[in-house]
Amino acid sequence: MTARASEMPRCTQPPVGLAARAAEGHRTSVPVLETGRLRLRAPRTEDLAAWTHAWLLDFAEEGDGAEDAWIEFSCYTAGWLLHGHGLWSVERREDGTLLGFVLLGLEWDDDEPELGYIFLREHQGQGYAREACEAARDFGLSLLGTFVSYVDPGNAASNRLAQSLGATRDATAEARINMDADDAIHVWRYGRAA
Repeated sequence: MTARASEMPRCTQPPVGLAARAAEGHRTSVPVLETGRLRLRAPRTEDLAAWTHAWLLDFAEEGDGAEDAWIEFSCYTAGWLLHGHGLWSVERREDGTLLGFVLLGLEWDDDEPELGYIFLREHQGQGYAREACEAARDFGLSLLGTFVSYVDPGNAASNRLAQSLGATRDATAEARINMDADDAIHVWRYGRAA
């Protein structure tokens, strides 16, 4: 049975009762990372609206909608249970404002774990992505030793960020995935290649 258009689908609503306590217990297994201004914590269903808004503006393909955003959010969050790394919600420590998200995870066709981010537009340009990605990078290096960021060549800000975080372009990985010159991607390597 599906939700009516005016109702939120049940899967997007926060759990209640014993299920809420169980969900909180699972979230406590996700490492909390803190920086000078930020806290990276486990995602909650309450974060989905912000994720959906940011994802639909900056990453969705034509025809994608809220259900697609839910699927992405759920897959990245499930990475913690399946791979030991995944999506963090990033909030400002001083007031708990949700700013965006950082991922150390895997997409369907990724060759290896990826460091990525998405921030709400009103919180971009304030150094939050760099600060959050530094914390995630350090966590990732200690956990995995090496991982990458897959970045569109036209995304100058993300290419600069990867380089400023100490990543270097990996020509071998780029050659492996860039079979189609029209769909080329930059592969930024953190740590040493395996």
